[in-house]
Amino acid sequence: MGWQDRRYNDRDDDAGFAGAMRRAMRRLFVDGDDFFSWSLPLMTVLGIRVRVHLFYVIYIAATLIWSLRQDSIGFVYAAMAMGTLFVLVLLHEFGHCLACRWVGGEADRILMWPLGGLASCRPPHRWSAALATTLAGPGVNLALVPVLGAAVFAVGGGWSEVIFNPFDPKKALVLSPFRGHVQVLVWWAYYTNLLLLLFNMLLPMFPMDAGRVVQELLWPRVGYRKSMLFATNLGLVLAVPVGLFGLMGGSSVLFAIALFAGIHCYQERMRIRMLDEDGPMPAYDYSRAVRADEDSQRRAYEKARKQQEREQKERAEVDRILSKIAQQGMGSLTRAERKALERETERKRQGV
Repeated sequence: MGWQDRRYNDRDDDAGFAGAMRRAMRRLFVDGDDFFSWSLPLMTVLGIRVRVHLFYVIYIAATLIWSLRQDSIGFVYAAMAMGTLFVLVLLHEFGHCLACRWVGGEADRILMWPLGGLASCRPPHRWSAALATTLAGPGVNLALVPVLGAAVFAVGGGWSEVIFNPFDPKKALVLSPFRGHVQVLVWWAYYTNLLLLLFNMLLPMFPMDAGRVVQELLWPRVGYRKSMLFATNLGLVLAVPVGLFGLMGGSSVLFAIALFAGIHCYQERMRIRMLDEDGPMPAYDYSRAVRADEDSQRRAYEKARKQQEREQKERAEVDRILSKIAQQGMGSLTRAERKALERETERKRQGV
């Protein structure tokens, strides 16, 4: 039974052991039908809720257990690598969120999962606001490069440990004088941060940061819809070679990222094509990408955008209510919140 099938006027649902179990499950599965809701709450910072996906917890545990093998790098180094990556990705996502708020948007959630982080950002519908939100993430990594580089020098490193081929890090580490845990941790943080920066900004595959930058730079010239279609089509094209490279190179993470990006691009492309209520958009002529949208397309888009904004606000309110239920129980809901949830329940039952 999903949340839309529940009766919200029964205050005894959360009583006793069964109620406690239901509350625990709701904290994990905020919305059982949504894969990205299978997560555990970690912390709340500046009003931004950070959750960790269940699969990420399993992935971390499996990686640490696997590191206990004799031919592995060892538990301590594996834990340092996982922890460093987690912190740097989280800082990256906070960069997106804080920039989104700075330009007048909303950002209240971050999900950490095996393929990185997903920040729930809703900047104003302007290319400049969206671009600032996107660039702030890698901007955090860029700002950390000199800081972590100085830390490498501080623990005894030299230029060869700071300037090296980021795609062949083993050589730099093996030839370095680093042997202690602290030295390796500092160097690994520097290298991981550098890799995150390059990966996000050199791979123009939507929804990676570089792919979003391409879309946002095209937006003022060709309009939102065409820029999105271009970016998602580019992402679909790039997902194939990137996925094959990851598959042949033995990088399951790279393959998974390419697969996720490809699926996301396809879904986003279908959504954008449906914005025109007069019917599906004709095949896009990329040679005319510099031409602006026609007035009729803009009017249709504005109408669809306003409808989407209303629906997003309603969904955000339902998400907030469900989060409140998960944290405080059914008894904490006000009458207005119960009515809002019942209205959404009725819409779900009617398939609206």
